[in-house]
Amino acid sequence: MDHKLFDFINSFAGKNHQIDRMMVFASNKFRFIYAIILFVVFIFNHRRKKLVLQCLLSLAMNNILNGVVNHLKYRPRPFITRKATVLLPSKLDSTYLSKHTLLTFSVSTLVYKENRYLGLIMYVMSILTRI
Repeated sequence: MDHKLFDFINSFAGKNHQIDRMMVFASNKFRFIYAIILFVVFIFNHRRKKLVLQCLLSLAMNNILNGVVNHLKYRPRPFITRKATVLLPSKLDSTYLSKHTLLTFSVSTLVYKENRYLGLIMYVMSILTRI
């Protein structure tokens, strides 16, 4: 299933310059938007400081979990084992578990618990980051 999904998504790469640029931007820059959102929440909303602290704890725990799992199970990135159009140079490390996916979805989930509208926007950003 994941191979079919990868092939489907990758079939769009290199066909539309604007979409390619948007996907490169999402992959490279959305993490900064997450950081800015958390910073703004921390500075301007004293009641939600707990949310920011929960997000930071979740990020730390996800990084540790990701390191342990990737140490135990190596899974090559799809562009290594399959024909693919690559838009960005990438590391050759394990793709399982995806650090981008863990981090963006965990922050999105915590934000969603506090603010559904902002959380939904961040979920869409998470999906774009993952693609």
